[in-house]
Amino acid sequence: MDRPNGREFMRILNQLAMIGSAQFGLSSRLDCHMYAVRSPEGVVLVDAGSGLGEREVAAHLDADFPGVAVAGLILTHSHMDHSGGAEALRKRFGCKLFVSKETRPILESADEERSGLRRAREMGGYPEDLHMKPCAIDWAYQSGEAFEAGGRRWRTVHVRGHSNDSYCLMTEIEGRNACFSGDVVFYGGVLGVINSWDSDLHGYVEDLPQLANAKIDMLLPGHGLFTLKNGQRHVDAAIRSLENGFLPQQIGQGAAIF
Repeated sequence: MDRPNGREFMRILNQLAMIGSAQFGLSSRLDCHMYAVRSPEGVVLVDAGSGLGEREVAAHLDADFPGVAVAGLILTHSHMDHSGGAEALRKRFGCKLFVSKETRPILESADEERSGLRRAREMGGYPEDLHMKPCAIDWAYQSGEAFEAGGRRWRTVHVRGHSNDSYCLMTEIEGRNACFSGDVVFYGGVLGVINSWDSDLHGYVEDLPQLANAKIDMLLPGHGLFTLKNGQRHVDAAIRSLENGFLPQQIGQGAAIF
């Protein structure tokens, strides 16, 4: 983490940076990891955080990719720490917003029940005055779809388990296969089952095997550690546990915390 002119920023590769994160102290304590990918037509952002760290996120983006326009923002799912800042960032940068077909109606109507925000507030996870804002969606992707954002090709994999609308976003960065896994799967084969109405192990059992032969180099999750090499090993560890009838470690258990 460097501090050019007093600004903190976290450049990972020439074409990849982390511009927001609670864990790494880059933005609000309620933000997921927010990534920026330099693409042929500008920068593409992956996930939007809670919206509470917008100024810090914008400053980090300017430090990492100065003068480069933001061409797109892609969300992995609708939970507040990933989607809360979407409308503000879309307006700030004038970029296109890409979400899944499952996420689209939740964000368009700011549905705090289906997004899990109402229950999360009740459990103390978010302040009482934090609410979703309706978003204008430019593109709704589907599972297995390939689309372009910022002149870069992205492929989607729908993996239920953390939430019904959770997706992994696949692309190639500097010759490496990258998987932005949101809260689907984390470093060490940790999975994301939480106490939410649409989170359970059955979705993982049915959907996670889609990633078995994905040849993932970089695993870039929404929380915790990331890796630039051998990311497939971490995904395969979770798949093997499920195949053998065991329950993989879940986020929030032991050392596997946000």
